Amino acid sequence: MRAVYHHLQDLPHTVRGFWSLTEGEQQLVTAYVMTCAFGAGLGLMTVTHMSHGSILEGGLTLYHRWIVLCGALGCGLALRLAGDRMGQSGPNGFARGMLGVIWVSVVGAVIAGTLALPFYGTMFGPFTLAIMLVSSPMLALLWFANLLASHLLIRNWRTEQDRLFARLA
Repeated sequence: MRAVYHHLQDLPHTVRGFWSLTEGEQQLVTAYVMTCAFGAGLGLMTVTHMSHGSILEGGLTLYHRWIVLCGALGCGLALRLAGDRMGQSGPNGFARGMLGVIWVSVVGAVIAGTLALPFYGTMFGPFTLAIMLVSSPMLALLWFANLLASHLLIRNWRTEQDRLFARLA
C-alpha cells in the first residue's frame, strides 16, 4: 500500500486532488463522467446517422464536434437537474430512480438539442433520441444500464453524506 501512495505523490496535483476525495465523492464524479461520456457517444452517433456515415471519411467538422459536446453537456446537466430523483435508497428510491432515468433521458435530449440547434433542436433532440433507442434495443439497454449505474453511484454518495451528517449531529 505504501508503494501505491508513493506513486500517487508523483502524480500532478490535479490528479492527486481527485484521489483526496472521499469514496462517495469519487463515485459521484464517476457517475457524471459516465453519463457525459455516454451522452457524447449518443451525439456522435446522431452526427454519424445524419451524415449517412460520411464523417468517417472526412472527419468531424467544427459543427459536428459541437453536437457531440452538446450531447455530453445535455446529459450532464440533466443528471444534475434530476436532483433527488436519482440516488434515493429503498423501494421508493428505486422507483424514483427509474422515473429519474426517463426524466434525464428526455431533459438531456431537450438540453442537447436546444444547444445544438436552437428552437428546432428542442423538438428534434428528444425525437432523435427516441428514434435511436427504438431502432437499436442494444443501445437502449446500454443507455438505461448507464443511468441505472449512475443512480447506484449517486445513492452510495448520498449514503456517505447521510452518515457524515449523522456523526455531526
